[in-house]
Amino acid sequence: MRSRRSPSVDDLAVADAPNRPPFKGNHRWVKRGDVDEPPMIRWLISACFVFALGGIGVGAPQVAPGAADKPEKITLRDFAPGVRIDWKYLTVEIDSEVVLREGPLELLACSPQTREHESILVVKAKPLNILRAMGLIGLEPGSPVRYDEKTDRWSPASGESLDLRVRCEGAPPGEPVSATSWLADTKSGKPPARIDWIFAGSRAVAGGRFGADLEGTVACVVDFDTALISPATQHSADNEELWLKANTEAIPPRGTHCTLLVRSAYRPTVEVELAADAALRLGEKSVTPAELATMLRGPSDDIRPARLTLRLAPQVTDEAAAATRERIVRAGFDGVIEIRRSGRPQDHKRVPDGPSKDRD
Repeated sequence: MRSRRSPSVDDLAVADAPNRPPFKGNHRWVKRGDVDEPPMIRWLISACFVFALGGIGVGAPQVAPGAADKPEKITLRDFAPGVRIDWKYLTVEIDSEVVLREGPLELLACSPQTREHESILVVKAKPLNILRAMGLIGLEPGSPVRYDEKTDRWSPASGESLDLRVRCEGAPPGEPVSATSWLADTKSGKPPARIDWIFAGSRAVAGGRFGADLEGTVACVVDFDTALISPATQHSADNEELWLKANTEAIPPRGTHCTLLVRSAYRPTVEVELAADAALRLGEKSVTPAELATMLRGPSDDIRPARLTLRLAPQVTDEAAAATRERIVRAGFDGVIEIRRSGRPQDHKRVPDGPSKDRD
């Protein structure tokens, strides 16, 4: 039996390591059983997150009472070559270039000299640096599609939901477009109504290399088990079954410099406590469901749904929590409500989004 080794932290810190030759071959899978996948990627994200909390003062996307009234000192900062972090809007900005405008697709964005024949954008930034930047703004990675040897089946990717937009050279400032608008269904020829992008986080491969660095799988639209970003639903990478193609009319000319914008699919989270007396408390202040709904209405230029965490006091019953959630919904809140007890998610419910606004 082949021995297996867990890559070390040094193995994964390959930002300055020499590039290996580009991925070759028609196969697209490396079974999970071939190498152990240790929790090092999660460790790396946690370390970056601690750095963000201690050194920069920006951590998980929480909204403190009155925070919107304070002047913002930190905005856009360089993080790594080709990668910037917008701390004000908790967004990772990635330099990219249009390399393809027609034909079937396997990726939205890839690394140079890997998959440019099936990807709209090429990004020079190392995927590992992109992962680190995403961790710093509080995004949690999951895992790409996985092969289960026991059932001989592939499991779908998991991870935090993302919002992907593209801002291009020559376009009106402040008007990025949804990445989905650059894609078209191969059968209908129309952009999909919605793609649920997720932070899959890639994985370590044989030799301790970061998979997305090796294969260039930055933002995929089909199943790659090294994907950094992927759809939440499974889609075959077989040429005969590719489900998306380039929406030529929406894509600027080849060679156009663009910025791929990556952020959470939800606006920053607000956390309130549900006390034993059924009162809602935001910090030291009591709030009503109507006040919460008003507070969580987003600006007109941010169509992402809000996210509300309802933390239960020990004496609060599940029935009381459900009743409070319904009161908040009836008051006009149209985002995501997550209920937590003792620090762990107990239940969550996404209330109706309302009319579609081309949301990724």
